[in-house]
Amino acid sequence: MIPAVIILIVLIILSASVIKQGHVGVVTRFGKYQRLMLPGLNFKLPLLEGVYKSISTQNQSIELEFEAISLDQAYVNFKSLIVYSAQDAGEETIKKIAFRFIDEKSFMQTLVRSVEGSIRSYVANKKQAEILVLRSEIIGAVKDHLE
Repeated sequence: MIPAVIILIVLIILSASVIKQGHVGVVTRFGKYQRLMLPGLNFKLPLLEGVYKSISTQNQSIELEFEAISLDQAYVNFKSLIVYSAQDAGEETIKKIAFRFIDEKSFMQTLVRSVEGSIRSYVANKKQAEILVLRSEIIGAVKDHLE
């Protein structure tokens, strides 16, 4: 009787999963996508299912500092703040976020390189004097590139 109660308690503990507010949990069964978990207390099949990732649906930010060379060979220093988030908390969007990159580090590296590359290619076609007044155009070009 006592071992059965202990096993039941352990199974209940293993099946419970808490997802933080502002996050969505991605559940996999033997490595294959199964379903999403919403914020709060959720239950999964113990030993069969696992929470693969917890994806944030809140705004996140990263600060970048780099330099680019203009058309007239002048060095231009850039300091920018990138604010990003999941487009929505829909199932297809969350699946793309969860399985597109191996880990968070790979995603951040791709994001940083994409932003730096698009700004550098835009700046390479402009003179230094033009760059100072084209802030909104640079932002628009980077945004179009990322989308």
